[in-house]
Amino acid sequence: MPEPPIEEELAEMARRAGELADGEPLRPTLLLFADMVAGRCAQIGDQYGDWDRNAGDHIRAVMHGIPGLMPKPRASD
Repeated sequence: MPEPPIEEELAEMARRAGELADGEPLRPTLLLFADMVAGRCAQIGDQYGDWDRNAGDHIRAVMHGIPGLMPKPRASD
């Protein structure tokens, strides 16, 4: 089963945190805040992994829907 769009996931997190009421749409300011937090996390993740593939890239891939940044599958032993 595919995962819900990131905006839906962010809205649900905002509801759990008390920033949105049930059924209230995700405000652009909350989306911007989430994007800024994710960007900071990605900067931290840039320190882990290879220069061209790292945790920061994985965070960006998930948060911005960029499949090309997803980690390469690992070869099985």
